[in-house]
Amino acid sequence: MFNNTQNDLSFRGLVTNMQYFLFMEFYSEVGTVLSFIGIVSNIINIRIFCAMGLADGITVSFLCLSIFDLAYLIISFALGISIVLGVIEHRTPKAFFIKPQGVSIILTNFMVLVNIINVLTTTFLAVARCMCVAKPLQFKNWFSKTITLAFIGSFIVVSVVSYAPVIASLGFKTQFDIGKNITRPILWVSPKRDSIKVITWIILNLILPFTTQFIIVVCIVIMANSLRVSSRFRQSAVSMSVADKKGNDILSSKSTVPTDKLSGKDILVVQQVVLISVVYIICNTPKMIISVAAITVPGFTIGQRYSNLYLSVNTLRYQFEIFNSSVNTFIYYRYNTKFRELLLTCFK
Repeated sequence: MFNNTQNDLSFRGLVTNMQYFLFMEFYSEVGTVLSFIGIVSNIINIRIFCAMGLADGITVSFLCLSIFDLAYLIISFALGISIVLGVIEHRTPKAFFIKPQGVSIILTNFMVLVNIINVLTTTFLAVARCMCVAKPLQFKNWFSKTITLAFIGSFIVVSVVSYAPVIASLGFKTQFDIGKNITRPILWVSPKRDSIKVITWIILNLILPFTTQFIIVVCIVIMANSLRVSSRFRQSAVSMSVADKKGNDILSSKSTVPTDKLSGKDILVVQQVVLISVVYIICNTPKMIISVAAITVPGFTIGQRYSNLYLSVNTLRYQFEIFNSSVNTFIYYRYNTKFRELLLTCFK
């Protein structure tokens, strides 16, 4: 990624090497700060959800999502540091015992692995809550703690198995670094990596993000519609209650009240899931745009004409993913009464 022998003013597509290094430095600083904030917030999430008790599937889902977010942010925090060290090497004669760029690439691949689990868990959360909203009598008690853990466990297995070959194609090998004139561990890339990554790239960068985006959008529409229906129903119930106090007979009205409407607690849970899903959609969109550009714009990939631009926008995309993993605490605080009470108790 960094090469002291290159001319900083030479162009690599639309972004010069100097501009690329400035982008990387800026993104690493912003990403490191966001990651640290997210690490703290997700530790709080985990502590609060454990204190709440893991009696139902929805709480278990939120807890697992916080754990995966925490893992992603810890890796991204380390990535930010490694990028800074790479910038230092590029700008100064300083040479670290291991080449930072190799560390950055390894960490980026682990971030991709954890992000796959995150995406699947978020999609499961949206689908599960959508089914409970659409058919509450049939599915309200179906997504138990055991079933939820089984699904999430399968997500972990599928993610690791599908991406392990890509990670296994990378490693470190002690070599002579011409740029720094020293011998040290440098990134090793298997000659079979490209053939391995073609299949996984199609699945993880095209099929997975577009499929999950579509599923979550459908779930949001259904849940949002259910929220509107429940809101009208609750307003109607209040109106009937007022009419009853004035002496009107509402026995016939009560007999027509459906038994599958959302309770106040259910509405708050749905609001949490909807907001989490909306944030995911916003933060997943850059990845989708980059993936489409990579297959439609010639040279928009690593090592080709628009290599610097490709790396720069991908680094920006990671900032969206870091943000996505960092903001759920505020959603829980706003829409989860018990979470809010326990959190406030911790700071008293």
